Amino acid sequence: MVNPDLLALWGAVLSTILALVKIWEIWSSRRRIEVSYNFIGLPEEGNDIIIRNISDKPFIITYWELLFCERKYFRWVPYRTEEPGEFAHDVSVQGHSTHILNFSGADYFDWGYKAMAGKRIYLKLHIAGNKRPVKFFVYKV
Repeated sequence: MVNPDLLALWGAVLSTILALVKIWEIWSSRRRIEVSYNFIGLPEEGNDIIIRNISDKPFIITYWELLFCERKYFRWVPYRTEEPGEFAHDVSVQGHSTHILNFSGADYFDWGYKAMAGKRIYLKLHIAGNKRPVKFFVYKV
């Protein structure tokens, strides 16, 4: 005959291990996005904002905004905004891949110390399936 206390202990240990495995699966498969930049001083080549999907899951960027912010009291308030053209929407970023936003020619912006002294650049991504946009810090002098 099996001891009921030993059987209950075995069930508790097994269910705890399975719960930890499930939590690890959910945590490791979450959406992870990294945003960086490659700024060049030539308007012909332009500045690049690099969006990397580090996770396995693809996602769709429904809309994006590049915010140039300055400090007002305790908040960073946008004083200028760059937005995509009317046909640049629903950009699919596959798992473990990169999407580059290029700002060249008329879209070029100066990022030097004189232009950005004490200011910051943020990228606001509207991702399909999210209720609120996600804001990423890109650059500060």
